[in-house]
Amino acid sequence: MANALAILWFWWVSSGFEITHSSSDLFNGAGRATGLLGTYLVLLQLLFMARIPWLEQSFGLERMAVLHKWNGYLAVGLLLAHAVFQTLGYQLGDGRNLASQLADFITSYQGLLAAIVSLGLLIAIVVVSVAVARRHLAYETWYFIHLYAYLAVVLAFIHQLATGVDFAGNPAFVAYWIALYIVVGGALVFWRVLGPLTIYMRHRFRVHAVEKEGRGVFSVYISGREMDRFEARAGQFAIWRFLDSTRWWQAHPFSISAIPGGGRLRITVKNIGDFTSGVHALRPGTPVLVDGPYGKFTERPANSKVLLIAGGIGITPIRPLAEEMAADGFDVRVLYRVHGEGDLVFKKELDGLTERYGIQVYYLVSQNGGRQSSRESWLSPATLRRLAPDLNDRVVYVCGPSGMTAAVISSLKELGVAAEQIRTEVFRLQ
Repeated sequence: MANALAILWFWWVSSGFEITHSSSDLFNGAGRATGLLGTYLVLLQLLFMARIPWLEQSFGLERMAVLHKWNGYLAVGLLLAHAVFQTLGYQLGDGRNLASQLADFITSYQGLLAAIVSLGLLIAIVVVSVAVARRHLAYETWYFIHLYAYLAVVLAFIHQLATGVDFAGNPAFVAYWIALYIVVGGALVFWRVLGPLTIYMRHRFRVHAVEKEGRGVFSVYISGREMDRFEARAGQFAIWRFLDSTRWWQAHPFSISAIPGGGRLRITVKNIGDFTSGVHALRPGTPVLVDGPYGKFTERPANSKVLLIAGGIGITPIRPLAEEMAADGFDVRVLYRVHGEGDLVFKKELDGLTERYGIQVYYLVSQNGGRQSSRESWLSPATLRRLAPDLNDRVVYVCGPSGMTAAVISSLKELGVAAEQIRTEVFRLQ
């Protein structure tokens, strides 16, 4: 907020005070203000993409995803308003029609073509993100298109310093604006590039083995040096990049399904897309870059009773969480919903936790033999109350598909479970 106010102050003392002179000045002034604020929000988007630990720890994965989504919409909206206002302002001042004004922008103003390309790229990123969130496009497409955000920011920077009226004759504003770009660029390089490289130099992570866990589900065991110094906690995730000939350019988030022990850790992946469908083909010895770990699903409640609810591959953070909490003396109960028996993952391990710690585990299988139960019936208030009679005395952790999570939260609220007793980790793009 302070930066936004500073930007508006610089705008006002540079040219904003002129907005009362004429209709042309009003539109041009509004256009400059919306352009500056829109660009600032784009820089904030890059900070959200930098994976700065204290930001992630403060907001958590879900809130960061929501903040990223709405900040992106607002940024592009302001930049579109900038383009419209500036075009109207120059049209009123020069007496041109729309086509003539656009042609004049491109041919007579340095950096305007770069600005048009930049805005087009940002609009394309928003459109692709919406399509991916609605499952119309693959994650790989979303990831690749998002790389163009960096190009869009560079083009916008060129446009601003070349033609920005508010920067002309205002070295303080120029220095301030450049400083914003340096801070954001430095954060990206430090956390997105140097961070993973530093972790790799310390641990030398490599694929140790790949094992099938269930229908379309594979575990990747990763070994490395000084594994006890890799501070991953049960419930966390990391961004993984496998450095072979086909996957080196992609980084994907996966939960840690077994915390480091015995010189290795484990992630477990379900085949739901182009990348995950080839995980089974990873070769032992493949180097792995790791960015993380992240996640607020690790928070331990003051209450000694917890209910862990997993849906499908959402069992990956729940399984180590159950073990760690039980070892710490928590009263742990687990509800694990899957479509069919073949979708159960870690059943032997969960049964082992029952024997070792007395954890109660309920397998909620929709298709069990000849019987079939709907997701809604397994997650209904009546079923949750039956399986956990002391539900209101427990802190509830929920991880799974967004639809399942929404159904669980709805049932919990109907049963009077307070919002502060519910912790979620949702696998979806915002």
